[in-house]
Amino acid sequence: MRSLLVLIAVVMAGLVVGMRAQAAADQAPSHPAGSVGQGTSDPPPKWGIFAGYAAMETNNHNFHFGPNINAFALDYDENGHGFEIGEVRNLNRYFGIVGLFDAHFSSNQFDNFVPKCGQPPCPAENLDINPSLFRFTAGPEVAFRNHTRVTPFADVLFGAAHSRATFRLSEAAGRFSSTEGENGFAANFAAGLEVRVARQFSFRGSLDYGKAFVGSSALPSQLVDSVGFSTALLFRFH
Repeated sequence: MRSLLVLIAVVMAGLVVGMRAQAAADQAPSHPAGSVGQGTSDPPPKWGIFAGYAAMETNNHNFHFGPNINAFALDYDENGHGFEIGEVRNLNRYFGIVGLFDAHFSSNQFDNFVPKCGQPPCPAENLDINPSLFRFTAGPEVAFRNHTRVTPFADVLFGAAHSRATFRLSEAAGRFSSTEGENGFAANFAAGLEVRVARQFSFRGSLDYGKAFVGSSALPSQLVDSVGFSTALLFRFH
């Protein structure tokens, strides 16, 4: 959690720098026709495709894997990791449409789990519960393009989420496994920076706040609140 807060602080500082750069560029005199200056902005690409790393912190969640098998207070970020793949279609200099797919994987391991049995004492066993969250969202993007290589942007995305959790118990007589999942609504709100490295490439980083209504099919839909960040390489197509 502490590392996530540090990364959030870094990205927020970058947003402030980007907004100040934009304000300074708006006040700078324009170059004469036919001349190119160091601060001249690059025309926005028609298309952009990006992929990279994504991470998030979520609230706790409950899962039901079958009769008398429930798991409570688990989240989607325990020893977790994830990725994102997306596409941007710029309609003009300031507005575009974004489609985003992101996936997050969590791992919960209990080495000395003691289940209920018919004749105590019950032997300790190994228990693995691995929740995953997948989201596909799309929506508008506003880009604050200026005469620098840094472009602040903001996204408002809506779509679908899929929650999946696998329960594995290593028993003396074998291995028991069960999988549970559910589909639901998802929303994601992001703010970030795009840093142009070359005409064809940019680095893209953002902070996001998301909501997803998913869980176990045997339980009422649960609200998953998430705060996360992502870093990606953007390929620009003019």
